Amino acid sequence: MRFALLRGCALLVIGLVSFNALASDKPRTAIVVGGGLAGLTAAYELQAKGWQVTVLEAKGSTGGRSGLATSEWIGSNKVQPLLNQYLNTFKLTSVAAPEFVRTPSYLIDGVHFSAADLAVKQPATAEALKRYEETLDNLARSIDDPENPAANSTLFALDQINVSNWLDRQNLPETARQLINQQIRTRYDEPSRLSLLYFAQQTRVYRGVDDRDRRAARLPGGSAVLTEAFTRQLKSIKTQSPVSAIIQDKDSVTVKVGSVGYSADYVVLAVPLRALAKIQMTPALGDKYLGALRSTNYGWRDQIMLKFKTPVWDSKARLSGEIFSNTGLGMLWIEPALKGGANVVINLSGDNARIMQAFGDKQLVDQVLIRLHAFYPQARGAYTGYEIRRYSVDPGMGGSYLAYGPGQISKFWRVWEKPVQRVAFAGEHTDTLYPGTLEGALRSGQRAASQVQDLAAGKSFEPKVIPPAPAPAVAPAKKDEQPGFFSRMFGGEDKPAEKAPAPAAPAPVAPAPVVAPEPAPAPVVPAKVEPAKDAVKKEPASKEATHKAPAHKEPAKKEPAKKEPAKKEPAKKEPANKAPAKTEPAKKAPVKDKAEAAGA
Repeated sequence: MRFALLRGCALLVIGLVSFNALASDKPRTAIVVGGGLAGLTAAYELQAKGWQVTVLEAKGSTGGRSGLATSEWIGSNKVQPLLNQYLNTFKLTSVAAPEFVRTPSYLIDGVHFSAADLAVKQPATAEALKRYEETLDNLARSIDDPENPAANSTLFALDQINVSNWLDRQNLPETARQLINQQIRTRYDEPSRLSLLYFAQQTRVYRGVDDRDRRAARLPGGSAVLTEAFTRQLKSIKTQSPVSAIIQDKDSVTVKVGSVGYSADYVVLAVPLRALAKIQMTPALGDKYLGALRSTNYGWRDQIMLKFKTPVWDSKARLSGEIFSNTGLGMLWIEPALKGGANVVINLSGDNARIMQAFGDKQLVDQVLIRLHAFYPQARGAYTGYEIRRYSVDPGMGGSYLAYGPGQISKFWRVWEKPVQRVAFAGEHTDTLYPGTLEGALRSGQRAASQVQDLAAGKSFEPKVIPPAPAPAVAPAKKDEQPGFFSRMFGGEDKPAEKAPAPAAPAPVAPAPVVAPEPAPAPVVPAKVEPAKDAVKKEPASKEATHKAPAHKEPAKKEPAKKEPAKKEPAKKEPANKAPAKTEPAKKAPVKDKAEAAGA
């Protein structure tokens, strides 16, 4: 009897162990919402770790906001290491770029100029562009850590200024300003809608990187070939599946596509913010996330490919990369067609794209062709057709790429890096260093996949938080930095002698501007800098402490005076009263300097 009982217990224990072993062997499940390159990367990385992954894509095909160009330039390993790594993994071959296309060129009033041509034929424009680059480099150099751009109150203040106002102070000639505006529109958005801090931070990321490294090779077939390579590796992709709701509970997540529900352990949300705003989340996202969904600025872009049976422009420009026009044509990208002829990919960006929203696709193409035909009269005769993508009016995109507006880094920097319960976020807008690029999308997909694995392992994932550095009187100057740079940039007179003592004094209130009340996301007038107000509000506390110090010392100094004979009292009271009077101005001076430093 006892033996039978022991045997039964043993069998029960074996059964429980076997059940637990089977349960632990059961693969984890994940749903990736969004079939762009960020979502495909997250799915690929999770599947490689043994996860069962389903990709849900709203459109009829994967690829998201991949470029329209059939052949596009890519950076070197120095600029885009992850992109090049995946190209090697999937055995996709790129073609080295010809030397003459590895720097931007210009189309000025219909005449094509290389950088060398411009220096000879339009020296004033070339000199102004050089001066602008040097000024921008000085600005970028002030940011020590591009992952923590608002590290002190002076840098924080850059987030309240738009790029257009900063450019106004450079006194650039008209043609140079037009070309610079087109560069900024194409890569980000209209200068008047762009935070100067974001512009400086992105310039800092690429500081020291030669233009040649940014256009090191061509990828025949463009980013579409990389999309196809990812797609072939994934086991479960469901297109035409727009997600309407995501419901989280303690042990799983349910993703709704119409009336159909998909259940998984975790979810990666890899869709643009405008599309994310249309998904009902339960429990709801917090106020900061909702504010980011409503307010974060996206660049505006229409991308048009005009097809020609023969090139109608200067043959030297046929294989060029970026060509910036001083007219409404924006940025042109000229390339050979895969089946003969040639294509011109034109990016209408910023306010130029916003104005064109009133036109239908055919009307928009006609407007662009009219402008091109004015420069090249053979254009209409050689024209054979077009393709178009209008990112900004696409309901699933709502814009091209992230472009923080004034005040928005102060509010939303790195907010999407942290998972919310069982949901992790991916997409170019979640990458701190390379937003708006293939590299940023791929990096974000890898990060989200890693976060999901950490959550499954029971780890509490928190993004790295870098504490704000104390705000000095001026930005920490490097040996080669010009003194008074920020003072000149904000306007006003340089006074280095008055501000010099401030760093030596203890400054407990210096970090306060970093946690100041957040400014409004709308374009901000440069004079409205909230951090300075906060610093001034905290100043009375410091003054109060300055006044209290002599008050506590007075009784100690009066006591010896009382012990002296009555005749000598008046003589000793005068020095005792004068001592605090001399001490007070000396202690007030640093407090005044701190306020000036915080407001600089």
